[in-house]
Amino acid sequence: MRMTADIDPDIERMCAVQRDEPGAYNELLALYWPRVFGRFCRQLGDRQEAEDLAQDVFLRLYRSRKAYQPTAKFSTWLYHIAQNVTRNALRTRRRKPLRPTGHPHALEERSPCRVFSSVAETPPESLERAELAVVVRVAVGELADRQRAALELQFEERSYAEIADELDMTPKAAKSLLYRARNQLRETLAGFIDPVA
Repeated sequence: MRMTADIDPDIERMCAVQRDEPGAYNELLALYWPRVFGRFCRQLGDRQEAEDLAQDVFLRLYRSRKAYQPTAKFSTWLYHIAQNVTRNALRTRRRKPLRPTGHPHALEERSPCRVFSSVAETPPESLERAELAVVVRVAVGELADRQRAALELQFEERSYAEIADELDMTPKAAKSLLYRARNQLRETLAGFIDPVA
């Protein structure tokens, strides 16, 4: 089923990009850059990496503009590209060993998300938290596409109805999808996170 611009005005914007209309790409970029960049920033905790990945997403969008088919909401298509970019970034991270920063607060200074959760937290504790965050991100990245998408939408505090609408399913199906995603995460992270007594 093809979506119409009446339902999603961003589809018409993307179709204008597809037709290489002057200014269309910049308009779409201005509208979606903050959302994509913000999502990467929250997921990865590194402003520079978030900026690089957001650039990658919009470069992919531009390169694939001629093949674009409006079969779903534009944001769904764009976030699918962003998920693929995130997955690739997490795979690359897993292959690279953690490098010392040289200064205990260097990561904190360049990141919009503080690594130290409190002043009382010691550097070993903060490093442990940072490593755990990477493990969780990798586990989320290994979920099936729809499970990961549903979980990411839930992290954005979306309701079951909003998640269902975004993923083109019923709220009951969205709830079931999230249940399976959480169970999969629990299994994957079982060796890393101690169960609460």
